[in-house]
Amino acid sequence: MAALTRMIGKMVRETGQALEVLGVIAGDDKIHQEYFTRHRHTMPLGANKPALAPGAWVAPTASVVGDVALATDASVWYGAVVRGDAQRVTVGARSNVQDDAVLSGGAALGEDVTVGHGAIIAGSTVGDRCLIGMKAVLDGADVASDAIIAANAVVRPGSKVLSGQMWAGNPAVFRRALTPDEKAYLAKSAASYAALAAAHRAEDDARRAQLAAM
Repeated sequence: MAALTRMIGKMVRETGQALEVLGVIAGDDKIHQEYFTRHRHTMPLGANKPALAPGAWVAPTASVVGDVALATDASVWYGAVVRGDAQRVTVGARSNVQDDAVLSGGAALGEDVTVGHGAIIAGSTVGDRCLIGMKAVLDGADVASDAIIAANAVVRPGSKVLSGQMWAGNPAVFRRALTPDEKAYLAKSAASYAALAAAHRAEDDARRAQLAAM
């Protein structure tokens, strides 16, 4: 009986959704708007729950789970995952974790860090004003402040990247010292993403307020 009830409930729900779309089309509306997302962009795990400082933002399709601390104006972008299930993960002020990047295993980011799209950081420490390139992989590494890890680099466990260095390759090795312009860019990159995140957060907050008023 319970199975039959669930089946009927599913059929009724799907029929209702189809009728809503049909009504939108018949009304000559341009789009069908879905006001509610079932995705949980932040989620506690046991006794641990994410802590977001004022100004921190998690995109609607990102996932921040467990023992995670986001400092002021930090941002986690669309599709990114920050998992504090085994160990605490911290993201410093104005740092950004871009689309589809993954942080786990006790990863710790300093302030004004940019983590590029699709990068993976596990069990690693990253100092202030660093740039982790797109699809780079860091596992058990230590990156000092004012350093760059090039896109697609694979930084092996135990590696120590010194301040002012650029590492690249697989396995990643020291390639050269950063130029003054590159060092100046590191803070600017984080600042530009913090400003962009504020705009996205404002739109996200407005939609949530609209949903709450419905």
